[in-house]
Amino acid sequence: MVKLLLFILIAFVAFKLFRKPEDLKKVREEAAKPLETAVDPITGTYVSKDTEFKVKLYDKVYYFDSKDSMDKFIAQKTGENDETVS
Repeated sequence: MVKLLLFILIAFVAFKLFRKPEDLKKVREEAAKPLETAVDPITGTYVSKDTEFKVKLYDKVYYFDSKDSMDKFIAQKTGENDETVS
């Protein structure tokens, strides 16, 4: 049992020592990528372009910070409200 634990320990240390630096480099590059943002037309806050709340109107994509904000925008564009979009 002791031999098995010692083998596992040595294998783990060898894995950590001889791991490819490219793997670590890829992880660091992913973490360093800038986050693309857009302004929510309703609230004026900055939102990541990865958000699930977005609407394409003609050739422009609008990004929102919440479903409520997106629903307000859609209501304004379809004429359900008399409010204007900022």
